[in-house]
Amino acid sequence: MKPYRRFSTLPQLTLSLATFVALILVLESGGLYDWAQRLDLGPERTIALPTFTLLHRALTPLRIEKQRTHALIALARIGWSDDPALLATLNPPTPIIPITKAGAPDLSHLEIEVPTATPISTNPTPQPPTPTTPIPKPRPIPLNLTEPPIFTKLPSIPAMESGETRTIAMAGDSMMAVGLSSAMMREAPRYPALTFLSLFKSGTGLARPDVFNWQLEYPAMLKQSRPDFIIVAIGANDGQGFVDNGTVYPFVSPGWQRIYQHRVEAYLDMLQSHGATVIWLGLPPMKDETFDARIDAINRIDYDVVTSTPHAIWFSTAGVIGDTTGHFRDFGEVHGHTEKLRQSDGIHLSDDGAALIVAKLLPWLSAQCATQTENPCAAH
Repeated sequence: MKPYRRFSTLPQLTLSLATFVALILVLESGGLYDWAQRLDLGPERTIALPTFTLLHRALTPLRIEKQRTHALIALARIGWSDDPALLATLNPPTPIIPITKAGAPDLSHLEIEVPTATPISTNPTPQPPTPTTPIPKPRPIPLNLTEPPIFTKLPSIPAMESGETRTIAMAGDSMMAVGLSSAMMREAPRYPALTFLSLFKSGTGLARPDVFNWQLEYPAMLKQSRPDFIIVAIGANDGQGFVDNGTVYPFVSPGWQRIYQHRVEAYLDMLQSHGATVIWLGLPPMKDETFDARIDAINRIDYDVVTSTPHAIWFSTAGVIGDTTGHFRDFGEVHGHTEKLRQSDGIHLSDDGAALIVAKLLPWLSAQCATQTENPCAAH
């Protein structure tokens, strides 16, 4: 029997591990900086943000981040990435000319004005100190905001004439990226009159424009496209405090509510700036009770803004994905079979759960005018 042979000494293993960690820190300094910014207010962010800010600033002159971006674009070009921002860079959407409906003015001669993005500094400014005291557990919004209904009925919208098409944009964060977008694309062949645009970005939200600013990024992703309807699923990352103009606003504090409401209003106004109708999907009930309370606060503000905005439609997912009382459920009936409706994290939708929502939205969006009458779209 041959004696045991040690291939690596402890110092060699330590050196290899240290080299690996150093390589990750160098290549992912930008990602670590973004991650530190996304941390909720508290001790972890107080330590991580200054550390990774200094690291990122020190490595910025080496232009490693630029080379990393080029590498990601190259991977997207050969199909190794589904990042919508990268895909939009590679495949700019073809300008969409709206089809004139009966009685509607012809707007095809108008040009789409895309807002100019403000240049972003390559040297990120360190954030002001954040408190180290524990953030209180979320509580119901202390304003007179209505709780969204468990069930909602989609309102009437103009039906499409024969040969007409509609462009549907899928916007939001990972709540759209995981489950919903893939379910819509799977069903897309059944609805040839609908064209879909992917305008979502995981790990984003409206509470932290310092991390990802939708007011700048959305126009860049939209380019020259002009969607008729925009389905929005966003807010799962917004249950956190933030810093604004040097002031710390804990989650659901009065100042936080005021600023967040303004950011939701600005996002909604931007989506509608070219005449699109927005369908805002309320966030579904969450498995963790503390997180669910935070999402309830987000839904209350979103519902108040959306229902006060013309050409915006609120669609509650609680009655579709949750139980009869609007609470979390992991399993439900899909096409006569019991299926898992949520991902293992208790947050995102499974493909089957998303299919329940898509089954209500796409037939409604693709409704055609009747063909038995002499003037089928007179109601338009």
